[in-house]
Amino acid sequence: MKIKAPSPAMGVALLALAMATSGTAVAAVTYATNAGKVDGRDAVSSKTSTEKAAGALVSTAGSGPLKGQIPGKFLGEVMRGDADSFARLTPVNDNATDVPGIVSSIEGLGELSATCGDQNAKAGVEDPVTRLTFANKTGGNVNIATTVSNKEPALGVVAPNTVSTVTIGGSSTFRITLEQAGLNSVFDGVVRQDGRGTADAQCLAYGLAQRVSNVR
Repeated sequence: MKIKAPSPAMGVALLALAMATSGTAVAAVTYATNAGKVDGRDAVSSKTSTEKAAGALVSTAGSGPLKGQIPGKFLGEVMRGDADSFARLTPVNDNATDVPGIVSSIEGLGELSATCGDQNAKAGVEDPVTRLTFANKTGGNVNIATTVSNKEPALGVVAPNTVSTVTIGGSSTFRITLEQAGLNSVFDGVVRQDGRGTADAQCLAYGLAQRVSNVR
């Protein structure tokens, strides 16, 4: 009996079968065995705890604000921090100063308050002045550096349960840098005068409060 040559389709099928039973299939099995490993190391999710990730490779985040990035908890000695915004808009009391109002606080360290006053003694003509006060709420000294605009910073130490005040008589930026026991905190903001020379002036203070610590 004469044996017919296989059709082209059958030839492709036989070739695929031969490849499946050769080294290619062995490579596929090896890959499956080592799935999740890179250079022999386990790869773990970015959601894994630092204890479980010890000695392993960590993937980047697949979603959220850190998408494509490695979360800071896995990066030792890298600085990180959380920031809170603050804002206070206060009308000027003619020839007077208002009651201090807390604009921001840093847990475990202290509070930043602001007052709005009038630095023009003429009745009905207001000139806003803002006073920012940091109150040390800890049991130890807090190192402080206060910078207004691009001037040289004023350096000092705030003793426990005492305050440090800076007066800003016009529109300007400010930075109050604090340090205690190796932890650094910053109040970064702006003071603005509105309505200077009128009878309806205002003080505006806004910015960010941030505490930064080493990730270990």
